[in-house]
Amino acid sequence: MRKYFPVPILLFLLGLTITYAVLTMPSEGYVEANVFELEGNIVIVGYDCKAIVAETSPERALSIQLGIEGKIDGRPTTHDTFVEVLKSYNITLESVRFTKYQDEFYYSDLIFNNGKKILELDAMPSDALALAVRLDAPIYINKTLLNEVGLDICQ
Repeated sequence: MRKYFPVPILLFLLGLTITYAVLTMPSEGYVEANVFELEGNIVIVGYDCKAIVAETSPERALSIQLGIEGKIDGRPTTHDTFVEVLKSYNITLESVRFTKYQDEFYYSDLIFNNGKKILELDAMPSDALALAVRLDAPIYINKTLLNEVGLDICQ
């Protein structure tokens, strides 16, 4: 005899799946970055021919570069240590979102998930990138932000 899940349980599971998808994926107002470069202390993050170009500190630029290369240079950085904490507590970095530019600063969010709870934290974009490259998390950029302050990098 075949057993079936009761309809309320199926609806509950479907609801959890939809809620998870809505909370962890960016809204329609975002695009996934397909350009990500580091030139000295200059970070370039963009989509197609438009990119945000910003300067960061030498230490953060080095941490991003080490993350891209998958290296630990002598001692672990704060970003390396944070990654180990996330892994040991089974927390995933679902995505990084560049949200806005205000008062000469870029803003970004880190979206974490532990399977039970979604946590969205404000973070410095350079720190968010340093974590994203270590954890292979997607990077999203607000379309309005990209259109307003993005530079044409295909010229």
